[in-house]
Amino acid sequence: MNEHAIGVEEVYNHLFERILTGRYPVGSRLPSCRALASELGSNSSTVDRAIGRLASQGRVRTVARRGAFVENLTGSEADARTVVSGQVEELLLRARRLGFTADELTTMVGTVLQRVDSMRRIAVVECNERDLRNVQDLVQRAIEVEVQPVLIHEAKGRLLDQEFDAVAVPIFHLNDVADLVGDIDQVVELNLVASPVTLRQLIEVRDEERLVVVAPSTRGVQWMTAIVGQYFPGQIDTLHVGVDDLSVLDGAPVVVVNNAARVSEDVLVGIDRLISIEWELDSRFVPTLRSRIENVIAARNGHIDPNRGAA
Repeated sequence: MNEHAIGVEEVYNHLFERILTGRYPVGSRLPSCRALASELGSNSSTVDRAIGRLASQGRVRTVARRGAFVENLTGSEADARTVVSGQVEELLLRARRLGFTADELTTMVGTVLQRVDSMRRIAVVECNERDLRNVQDLVQRAIEVEVQPVLIHEAKGRLLDQEFDAVAVPIFHLNDVADLVGDIDQVVELNLVASPVTLRQLIEVRDEERLVVVAPSTRGVQWMTAIVGQYFPGQIDTLHVGVDDLSVLDGAPVVVVNNAARVSEDVLVGIDRLISIEWELDSRFVPTLRSRIENVIAARNGHIDPNRGAA
């Protein structure tokens, strides 16, 4: 444990600031206590107490075994101004003590404001946490801009294109986000392909007579069947979770699942080979991704065709 771990008040202030400034948008889930403790130089119990304080004030909502989620704060503009104003004052006072003149500070602030004004708020949307973190990382590395993760089922009732400058979503989830945006032209579809590791695993089982594709939706079943069919020549059966009879898994030597499929481990006990579909950005799509996002943002603020530069 950090010998100089910061206390509850400091952790609370850090988290409250991030909520007020939108780093943790409404509906988003806070990082785990362990992750926050490591980042902030505190410990898990202290972070948990700070989050409990936020929850008691109605600023976050805690859900057992799932975490803490940012609530829609009403009347928080004054709080935000107070927090930011205090931080700016503290920073300027420290700078003056270090000998910086008013003109020097004015120039510094102007430079920072120009940089801040050019920052983009971009959301990446997915249906499950594992794929969300993976796609978030893929997009951030591709465009070299920090993006905010959003789970589809946690965004119900929100309009993401009002919260963000652009919304990026895997192409097979376009229909899922249609009700989460006011203008579908603000959405940038992501071309995802199965990772090389996944493809090698599919090739390794090509001599099997049969496998079962498991997904939580009709579209998911169709999408995965199309991918698997390119590499597996045998019989492909399907299981739409929650709809189809689990008996289709009986005797299946291979089962292919996506990360959104929630199948009890007890059900999969007798399966010899389980393959999870992992995604990566189509390499042909990566060079144009940043420009497509910029075009969407430009179209939002002007009259540029948002589809210009599409792959």
